[in-house]
Amino acid sequence: MVLRREGLWAVRDFDPESAARRAFRGIEATPYDPRWVVPGVYRPYEEALSVRVENADGRERGLGLTGEVVFELDGRVHALQVAVEDDGTLWAVFADATSGRSTFRFRFLRPAAPTEDGTVTVDLNRALLPPCAFADHFICPFPPPGNTLDLAVEAGERRVLTG
Repeated sequence: MVLRREGLWAVRDFDPESAARRAFRGIEATPYDPRWVVPGVYRPYEEALSVRVENADGRERGLGLTGEVVFELDGRVHALQVAVEDDGTLWAVFADATSGRSTFRFRFLRPAAPTEDGTVTVDLNRALLPPCAFADHFICPFPPPGNTLDLAVEAGERRVLTG
């Protein structure tokens, strides 16, 4: 696959016989638990901002953020900074108390588009592994400051299984 990133041309080779592909055994995921589905509110910023964050390749890049999703879980209020995708859905990069221990270093969350009044469902059962969990050549942004939840999110995709 030919691609252009940061002004440079590159070729990404997909090798179905690679060692990593042969070692892949699946994705460890937690069974669905309704406890991790909570109502939230999307609060857009007055204007979008760009925060410099480290990426999986060791380089720092700007991460565009358009607002935050605020929600309550276990009697405490939490917030995640998010971006709005072209289709209106939200996208967050987050870590939690399990990150780097029983889960990958960070995960993605993609809530549906908020309603007109900003209401959105936060379903942590749908936490996803980022592409860089599967292969080193993907550039994934790390969570921006403030996007590390101080609770253990025992939900969603947890890590890649190899063997």
